[in-house]
Amino acid sequence: MKSYYLFILLLYNFCAIAQNGIKTPDSLEDKSYDELISRINDSKQDSILNLIYINTYIQKSKKENDPEHLMIGYRKALIHFKEEVALKYTDSIAKIAFSLGDDMLIGRLYIDKAIIYYTSKNYEKCLSNYLLADKYINEENDIYTQYKIKYGIANMKLYLGYFDEAISLFSECSEFYKNREGYNNSQGYLYSLRSLGRCYNQIKEYEKCTEINNLGIEKCIGKKYNLIKTYFVQSEGINQYGKKNYAKSIDLLKTSLPRIIENDDFLNVALNYMYLGKSYIKSEKEEIGIAHLQKVDSILQKHNYANLDLRQTYEDFINYYKKKGDLENQLLYTNRLLDADKILEKNYKDLISTIHKEYDTAELVASKNNLEKTLKRNKIVSYIIYGLGSIIILIITYMLIANYKKQKVYKQKYEELITKTSEREKQPEEPIQITKVATDELDINKDIVFKILKGLETFEHKEEYLGIGLTQSLLAEELDTNTTYLSKVINHYKGKNFNSYLNELRVNHAVSLLKNSPTHRRYTIKALAEELGFSNPRSFSDAFFSQTGIKPSYFIKQIEKEPDLLMSA
Repeated sequence: MKSYYLFILLLYNFCAIAQNGIKTPDSLEDKSYDELISRINDSKQDSILNLIYINTYIQKSKKENDPEHLMIGYRKALIHFKEEVALKYTDSIAKIAFSLGDDMLIGRLYIDKAIIYYTSKNYEKCLSNYLLADKYINEENDIYTQYKIKYGIANMKLYLGYFDEAISLFSECSEFYKNREGYNNSQGYLYSLRSLGRCYNQIKEYEKCTEINNLGIEKCIGKKYNLIKTYFVQSEGINQYGKKNYAKSIDLLKTSLPRIIENDDFLNVALNYMYLGKSYIKSEKEEIGIAHLQKVDSILQKHNYANLDLRQTYEDFINYYKKKGDLENQLLYTNRLLDADKILEKNYKDLISTIHKEYDTAELVASKNNLEKTLKRNKIVSYIIYGLGSIIILIITYMLIANYKKQKVYKQKYEELITKTSEREKQPEEPIQITKVATDELDINKDIVFKILKGLETFEHKEEYLGIGLTQSLLAEELDTNTTYLSKVINHYKGKNFNSYLNELRVNHAVSLLKNSPTHRRYTIKALAEELGFSNPRSFSDAFFSQTGIKPSYFIKQIEKEPDLLMSA
């Protein structure tokens, strides 16, 4: 962290030096341009030290009023700045180069600008600056730089999709670098081969691509070529996907991935993940494949980047989620694809209308609108369903709670009924008590009252109340009295009217019968009603419920479920 802050401080000082001419370190004042350039080249791995030497070089050229060397110093400093600041320095370099009228210096200026635009992924401007550089650099003034330009132009042709033109240029470059000595020429040869292989892959000449990749791997001898060797392995992994050898593609891509990650090359890391994802999907391992494609999306979102190859990622997402019926993710990646196309339109504006796209912009916008409408409609339907579901759940919950409470009350009434019946069965019959006050209230002769009560006693004892079609008139006739006297006696001594009295006797009888007779518990309600003297099952059930608070069917079920309660009673 300290080194980082020191670097920022030095960078700030560099800007101040460039403008105000601050004195350089004493130990470097007497160094020649060649000595300083040597130190600049040797310190490329140490940004802080490299910046000190560059500052010294610039101050020396300013002090000696040497515009050519000042321009070289500025060019060396460009690697330390991002696009906006770097381009300002190229403007300063341009003034010097054009004032000197040196075609080679002007050409190198345009190469610097092309590299700046390439780094910021502005490929159209990158290509235009390489083409400008090509006008000033030729075989006579700098043949090595001329092929460096050819290589840069070829790369732009590759990125922009002009594969046949790129193949021609990469072939020229590889032939030029092939037979020349030195590390830079070896690098130029290998990188030209690698890019040539990528072009053949793009035009589906997979065997030619494999041939080039194998040649490249064979030529990568020694540790210093390990990185470019990794890119050949990656290239063949992508090529094997084109050949539909998905297992081999996965193996090669996994092998190359760690070194590419270590190289901090986000574009090729994303490319590896994309082809790994596509290979897994083709191998019917869709979940693993989608997980790899999500890594691509994460990289693209982080860097706000898109290119023609990586655009396929979003088309794969849309196809996958369309098949799954997942409208939300389908909409998400439709929007991501539209965002990617905006970036592509900026970087590939002259090409974007001609490239093949599974989903063009018009289709995507229409699909997006339809998805949004469908999701909105589905949400409304979902809210309605959830609302109705909630209401139904509340009703069911209420009914369950009410039923639970009702069952609890029924259980309590059942237990009370069993206890009450058992106690009644144990109690001896009480003698009839007739008082003068009672007979005076009834305005009926005492003997007549006694006679009716004795008749009712016999009526109850002989269970004559079970007779079908029994009425108050019939009973009065049987007791040798009239309905008026019978009604008054029953009302006074039984505390209820004739029908209630009759129903009470029958229900009490039913409870005892069902309590003590397993046979009767197997009767139907209709059969029980007939045996108890009721005209129909409904009148029996209503009378039973009115007197006990529970239905006869419930009473029977509880007795069958809890025989122990009968024993204790």
